[in-house]
Amino acid sequence: MAMLRKGIRLTLKILGAIIAILVLATLIIANSNFVQNKLVSIATNALSRQLNTEIEIDHIGLNLLNMSASIEGIRLKDQQQRDLLKVKRIWGRLQPLALLRKEIRLRKCEVDSINAQLIKPEDGPANYQFLLDSSKKDNRHPKDSTKHSTFKFDLKDAEVKGIHVSYNDAIYEISQAFYNHWRGAHSITIHHAKTDWQKQTKKALVRWHLDSGTLTATIPENGKKHVDIKGLELKSDCDLPRRNFGKPRHGDFDDRHFNLLADFGIDILHTGKDSVQLRLTKGCVKDTIAGIDLTELTSDITISGKHITLSNAVVQQVTTRLDIPKGHIYLPDKKKGTSLNYHADTIKGRVMLKDISQPFAKVLQKFSIPLNLSVNLSGTNEGMLFKDIHVNTDDNKLTINAMGMLRNLRDARKLALHFEVYQMKAMPGIKDKIINQFTVKKHMMYQVYALGRIRYSGSFDILWKKQQFRGLLNTEKGDVNFNFELDGNTKYLTGKVSTDSLSLGELFKLKNISDIDCTADFKIDISKARTAIMRRQKGGKLPIGHVDADIRKVGYRTIHMKNIFANIESDGAVADGDVTLKGSLTNLIVQFSFTNTEEMHKMKIKPKLNFKHNKDKKKKDKSK
Repeated sequence: MAMLRKGIRLTLKILGAIIAILVLATLIIANSNFVQNKLVSIATNALSRQLNTEIEIDHIGLNLLNMSASIEGIRLKDQQQRDLLKVKRIWGRLQPLALLRKEIRLRKCEVDSINAQLIKPEDGPANYQFLLDSSKKDNRHPKDSTKHSTFKFDLKDAEVKGIHVSYNDAIYEISQAFYNHWRGAHSITIHHAKTDWQKQTKKALVRWHLDSGTLTATIPENGKKHVDIKGLELKSDCDLPRRNFGKPRHGDFDDRHFNLLADFGIDILHTGKDSVQLRLTKGCVKDTIAGIDLTELTSDITISGKHITLSNAVVQQVTTRLDIPKGHIYLPDKKKGTSLNYHADTIKGRVMLKDISQPFAKVLQKFSIPLNLSVNLSGTNEGMLFKDIHVNTDDNKLTINAMGMLRNLRDARKLALHFEVYQMKAMPGIKDKIINQFTVKKHMMYQVYALGRIRYSGSFDILWKKQQFRGLLNTEKGDVNFNFELDGNTKYLTGKVSTDSLSLGELFKLKNISDIDCTADFKIDISKARTAIMRRQKGGKLPIGHVDADIRKVGYRTIHMKNIFANIESDGAVADGDVTLKGSLTNLIVQFSFTNTEEMHKMKIKPKLNFKHNKDKKKKDKSK
């Protein structure tokens, strides 16, 4: 028995020595030039036949001591013999025991420097189309494919450095990417996927830059898939200064000078053949230069072909919040000949206008009255339609019902915004409160207060450097029809107002003046440069311009007068005017002047008579 045990031990030692010699011989053979050159030949021939194109590999290395392999200098040609794909080096470490189970398990894989040149001409197939066709052929008979290979491939950890892809004239770069498979969960992290492009506008060549920041996708086998984006950056620049340069009151928004930073969190709820359901759980977008600050963006998103559906969307900017229960976006489809189209159910929100002051209207920087808003929105790439607009303050002292449309979105000079105001109501107290939200000089505030409750219906248009307003103003002191225009080119405010019964005396503290029935044309200088010159020369608190009025009826004390013509000329410091009452024999002319609309009862008045018969007699004498 003892002899048997000794024999067994001796046999095992001999077998162990033989196995060690065989392993050593295998390592030597495996790392020999002959074997490695043979592997290069086998690999290139097999891949070339499979893909029907030329493939070159510089070197394949095996290291059976640590079970690793490397491939260097991979070059894949397209069918026109151009470099389609170049990889500097691929290195991987195998799990040896998995090979016995016919599984290729890579503990770690490293890829260094990938360069791809993709070309898609307008009148032909892409240079990578043959690869797609080859993969389709492999998938036609999945049952037959198992006969050729029974190995399973499993990757645990991978790192890719330096990805460079050119697609026609566009270039895309990724500095680093990681893949990890742990406990049934797949994780992919991409650092700084970048691309640049440029667009020629009418005035400048605008250069754009996009950097994804850090993008991480977590994909568990069972559970919620999630994508997290941190530090996404979108920039644009051109060789011109910003549009608000030298214009301190203009908004800072300029699409030629973007500097957006954004973070997003996205849950992937479902994926199908042509559809995907997402949930935007976190979103914030900020541009410190332009003043854009969206602190919250959330929505359920369903993408089905060219159709995008938004549900329960929230847009939050500091203290402004918009809720969009349902929205639909239809992307352009060249095959069907359709363009961009979108519409949303009733959008409700609580708006603070100061939130948009820096990017769009600095005059609103102190407008802190909260407004409640509801509107139905629809549009195309050419324009937008706003229906069922309702705006009100919390106390309902201001309410607005309207509709609007925006046309010619793709041409700034033809851009036109039109609103029809069905009804606007402003109760006492809210008018002066709204005016006080603006950091401008306040004129005629007493008249604003004295008008009492105001109702307005009409329309207005915002055009290229021009604004037009028209409508009926119903007040406690009478009704006024008006039509006026702000011309940003000539810097004049021109227009016409008419009323059949306005309490002019009460509005201007003129006790002896009764209700007035008249029509007036006016032209007011709104040029800051011209006004500044007059202010330096004469001072004053009045507007600069003139008014011509046709007074059909007015009362003074107990006298009722008709067919009166009046005009006022103001240089900013003094307003001079005259009122002409035409008679059969004489014209009664009253000249007046004032320096402050708040103290018109202190105006200077000088009457005079103009006798008509003297002029008529002279004309008869001349005719003789």
